Amino acid sequence: MRKLMGILLAAMLLMTGIVSAAGAESSYIDLQARDLIINRNSEVLACRFENSKYYCLIRPDGTKITPEQYTSAYAVSDYPFFEVEAESRDGIHDEGIIDEEGHVIVPVQYADVMAVSDRWAYGVKLVPSNSDDKDYTFTNYSTNEKTFYRIDTVDFYYRGTLAGTLSRSDFEGYPSAYGDYLCVQTREKQRKYYNSKMEPSSLESKDVYGEYTSSYHNRKTTYVHNGSGQVAFDPACTLTADEVAESIRYEKGKFIDLQGNEPFKAAQNYDYVSFKKNGYAIVNMNSKKGLIDSQGKELIPVEYDDLSYVDNPLEFGVISAEQGGKFGFLDAAGNVTCGFTYPKDIVRDYGPLATVQNLDGTTIVLSGAVGELPEHYTEVDMSYYSRAFVAKNANGECSLIDMTGETLIPYVDAWGIYFNRAATVAYYSMGSREYRIYTFTHDDAAPAPAAPTENNETDAGDGTWTCSNGHTGNTGNFCPACGEPKPAEDVTCPACGTVYPASEVPNFCPQDGTKLK
Repeated sequence: MRKLMGILLAAMLLMTGIVSAAGAESSYIDLQARDLIINRNSEVLACRFENSKYYCLIRPDGTKITPEQYTSAYAVSDYPFFEVEAESRDGIHDEGIIDEEGHVIVPVQYADVMAVSDRWAYGVKLVPSNSDDKDYTFTNYSTNEKTFYRIDTVDFYYRGTLAGTLSRSDFEGYPSAYGDYLCVQTREKQRKYYNSKMEPSSLESKDVYGEYTSSYHNRKTTYVHNGSGQVAFDPACTLTADEVAESIRYEKGKFIDLQGNEPFKAAQNYDYVSFKKNGYAIVNMNSKKGLIDSQGKELIPVEYDDLSYVDNPLEFGVISAEQGGKFGFLDAAGNVTCGFTYPKDIVRDYGPLATVQNLDGTTIVLSGAVGELPEHYTEVDMSYYSRAFVAKNANGECSLIDMTGETLIPYVDAWGIYFNRAATVAYYSMGSREYRIYTFTHDDAAPAPAAPTENNETDAGDGTWTCSNGHTGNTGNFCPACGEPKPAEDVTCPACGTVYPASEVPNFCPQDGTKLK
């Protein structure tokens, strides 16, 4: 049957190439299907084909990633995952989570599932209960009959592998993840921390919050890593940057790493620093803000009243800012890409895009890439932190517009256009269970990091280096993508040419006394 469906699918796809003059290359297929669902953090879609009872995952060219086996599928909002359901014996324990390649994150055997982070997820198993001791209520809408269940156990998965199980008393819901470590609140309101093997930390308290707990004594601040119980930002700390969410601190004018070293110098004596997920940090000084990279270099000078609060600044190459009460955009070099024209109070910020309501009722779009777009739109539909938006005209037709101002999809008679955050995949329904799926390649797209070399060499020969996680082009002492320190290098005495291994470099050359450190 599946072989026959493959033949039918090939017949239902019609590929047509399109090349846009303004910079983005595009192509599309027409696909017969009952339903399509896109994950905004991926290029993968969940699809229920025309003659199928079940969902599967497909690529934008219609290629299947998984078999057709799920009764329903939902995109997880913050990660490239899908919550899926399958038929189960009891009709309750039928949920799981898969990633964009169809790999199982949480097996389909739970009554409720949730992705906590890109590393952590959990599944809940229930037992029947009554209305006085319930955690879940299920309603049969045909009969309006209600059934009640209480939590039996909660299974936690780390990177798709079962890490451990908690009882109902140890789980109240909505845990938090900090890198490899997990924080779960018990029903007695105690916060407990676990490592990736679900081994509990010695810390357990109602008053413990976040990744670190700090205390000040004898003019020194001590930071305890709640997940492991270690003193962090201290020479004895064995944690690595990949294990934690925050691996750099700013203390008394200095940046310090987990082992208390100073990985790079601060350009100025900042009042405080707010680190972001992608390696950048917003710095504050004298009530003004700027942006630095992972090596402390000031990309945006500390002269703005406010900078975007997003966790991934410069994700699409720009960041919003406020100066003198007015709103604008800056690029990674600190250049103004959209002038400070409109008062901050009338601007709605969506990340790389923003809107202003015009006096005539139309919408003005401000782009961090090219400034104010010349066309004013009857209506716009924007999603936060996306590089494109949907414009609607007076006839209710929809068009997809890129942050560069390019029309990716001309106005079409459709209920809506759905797309991922990077605007590399989009689709709309043409009616009669027919969808048009577009694929876009933007000429400003950043290349993917290269994989590590087999011999683990890190020096690229051009002064840059590659970390063990495959992030290339690094120029400083730490990888800006993952925080891994640059490997130590052998040292050659400039006077006599003697080479000393990185682990055995003396302070002075024994041959001629030249200072090496």
